[in-house]
Amino acid sequence: MYLTTTLSVALLFTTTLAGLLAKRDGLPRICPYLKTADYGCIRYTKGFDVTGVTTEVDLTFPQIKDECDCIQACLNRPTTCANYVWKFSTPDSVKKGHRTCTLYSNFNLPSAVSIEIDLNSPLNQNINPAILTANNNNPQNGAPVPEAFKDINLNTIHDPDAVSGPVWQLSDGRTLC
Repeated sequence: MYLTTTLSVALLFTTTLAGLLAKRDGLPRICPYLKTADYGCIRYTKGFDVTGVTTEVDLTFPQIKDECDCIQACLNRPTTCANYVWKFSTPDSVKKGHRTCTLYSNFNLPSAVSIEIDLNSPLNQNINPAILTANNNNPQNGAPVPEAFKDINLNTIHDPDAVSGPVWQLSDGRTLC
């Protein structure tokens, strides 16, 4: 009887814990070993790039092998990274078969919003005016969240395995993604 009760309690605990770790808010948990409040990420989108353009850090294979490495790279930059995208970003990345990881400090702006940054302001921090200008990212014009693609021209074949999402550093010290 004692063994049956113990096994039943252990099974119930294991099943409940597995359910909590596997799924929350309708999205399957990804990267469950990441040190976040939810033991991984439950806030993300697949097949789209929700990132913005104010700051940009591009990381490639072999430094970044998968979406979990990409999210960890964002977690490693808590004061400058607010979101990430793991996708094919250039024809070369498609040819090599390795998605790239790009880290940003803001999100895609809604279509009726535009922002222009005074690149000469002494108040700017961690913003590289030369990169913003070279990438034609000032002003920043809002648009619908773009789709991620996996064909050589990056405009035809949808990439359902691309992942992007937020990384929030909460004031109580927890991190959510």
